[in-house]
Amino acid sequence: MTRSHILFLNLTGIALFLCLWEIAGRAMGPSLLAAPTVVVPEYIRLLMAGDMLRELAGSLRQMLVGFGLACIIGMPLGALMGRIRTIDLLVHPWVSMIVVTSAAALAPIFILMFGTGFEFRVAIVFVSSFGYVTLTAYHGARGIDPKMLDVGNAFSTGPVETYSKIILPALFPYLITGARLGLIHAIRAMVMAEMFVLVGYGGLIFQTGQDLSTAPLISYLVTLMAVSVGANMALGWAGRQIAPWYDSKMAAG
Repeated sequence: MTRSHILFLNLTGIALFLCLWEIAGRAMGPSLLAAPTVVVPEYIRLLMAGDMLRELAGSLRQMLVGFGLACIIGMPLGALMGRIRTIDLLVHPWVSMIVVTSAAALAPIFILMFGTGFEFRVAIVFVSSFGYVTLTAYHGARGIDPKMLDVGNAFSTGPVETYSKIILPALFPYLITGARLGLIHAIRAMVMAEMFVLVGYGGLIFQTGQDLSTAPLISYLVTLMAVSVGANMALGWAGRQIAPWYDSKMAAG
């Protein structure tokens, strides 16, 4: 299938979705589902007002702190878990429990511990993304071909060379994939945390949910989806630029 054919099918799918959305919106009314012809003018108005982008930028800055901490701690921890069985046995059950625990369920406890400010939002984002980053690095480290390490040993490579020339290049695609997974969950957690305390971008979403028209709410959600997709694509592009073997490795995995 050619790229032009794929693009045509993608655009056709989008057009069909917009048509169905318009029909459903006109039938249900703006109080239940605003049609695209209603959402677009409202979206432009919100962009011109500036509150939407300003609150989004502030929320993303705080989200990046929690997500950055998750990557800084989770990536090396996952690599150690994958290469050292003792660490794996000690840590893996706790990391697995973090992944399956809803961040929304932890929010009341975190509010008691950290209050409703910056620390609360960072903690929620960290917990939501940490497990995905860690376990993806873990599986990547476990999946390193022993033959690659044997080749290094045959050439008498030291620990530093083995890590920098064998383990890290083999692990890199998994680190990018873990970051992509973690980032999506971090953005979701950011919005959820802010909806709890009615601040930032999540607070805007919650408050507009009380309006008589769903057009502002859909506008905020569309912007959030665009940011999430754009960030995911940017990380994928960065992975391909830094490591050209990224796509082939992930396809093989």
